[in-house]
Amino acid sequence: MEHLAVDPAAARSGVGAALVEAVREVGRRAGCRRLVASVWEFNVAARPFYEAIGLRPMQVRMDQPL
Repeated sequence: MEHLAVDPAAARSGVGAALVEAVREVGRRAGCRRLVASVWEFNVAARPFYEAIGLRPMQVRMDQPL
């Protein structure tokens, strides 16, 4: 899952969780076995949301500008 966004006026109203649940349902019907979301390290506000809906960190990617 990439680029989940909720209007700031609707933040903390359940809209984000409902969007993720819709993605989960589509994935289940398509035979997917996992939901993977990419969250930028600097997006500290989003990480608690994803953890609250059941996602857990699974990989750390390292980066360096050249």
